[in-house]
Amino acid sequence: MPHLLGAPARAIVAAVKAKVFLMKGVLDEMMHEAVLFDMDGVIVDTYHSVTALWRQLAREHDVHLTQEDFVQHVYGRTSEYTLGSLFPHLTEQQRQAILAEIDAGESIERYQEVPGVTTVLRLLKSYGVPTALVTSGTKAKVRAVLQQLAIDDCFTTQVTAEDIRHGKPDPECYLRASQALQKPPHACVVFEDAISGVKAAVAAGALCIGIQSPYNAVPLLEVGAQAVVPDFMAIRFEVVSPGELVVSLQGDLAFKVSLYFI
Repeated sequence: MPHLLGAPARAIVAAVKAKVFLMKGVLDEMMHEAVLFDMDGVIVDTYHSVTALWRQLAREHDVHLTQEDFVQHVYGRTSEYTLGSLFPHLTEQQRQAILAEIDAGESIERYQEVPGVTTVLRLLKSYGVPTALVTSGTKAKVRAVLQQLAIDDCFTTQVTAEDIRHGKPDPECYLRASQALQKPPHACVVFEDAISGVKAAVAAGALCIGIQSPYNAVPLLEVGAQAVVPDFMAIRFEVVSPGELVVSLQGDLAFKVSLYFI
């Protein structure tokens, strides 16, 4: 991954000014002061394990799941929501047993990072840019992921399933994160991989960049993502002048970020 050169040894970011060239070629000039990350599909690649989990549960409970069910009711959603939407016939006791089983499995699962993300997180930390982890996952899963990837200290704040009343696509999670960082939502850049997550970020007023394969990029763009890249290896960082960082996405889209240090 192209990397950032000449990072200052002692610097505190006072502001991050981003000029974002949108897909339509229009220059959007706004103040961006924080970066927010979803977890599943953005920090760690859990597509196959999440899909396998819900397919197995569907077989056990004689439920037929379509691909649209996964897109609308699984990816980016809390487990409680998915159970309520796709397994409404289950008793409360059955739901609680399944949730406990999911929690236990997620705590011991071996996670693999989305290519380049840990480098990006450590880079942002070195510049003092505020960051948040905003996930539909539980605190136990977050703890397992952060420990395994050794990025426990990379986030300024975290918002998990236990911290919200309404899951994505409701914007509550991103509004809470921006509030915790003491930044307005429109000053936040969000990385998301699911339709529900992009909707949540856009509804909150943030600028959203999708992390998804080229084959699945269009649905994210249709619900408001300003660009979609396959992973963080497609993002290039370069210092072009003292205090000015340029971030380029796949060479076609650039956001120009000026960092002011004190």
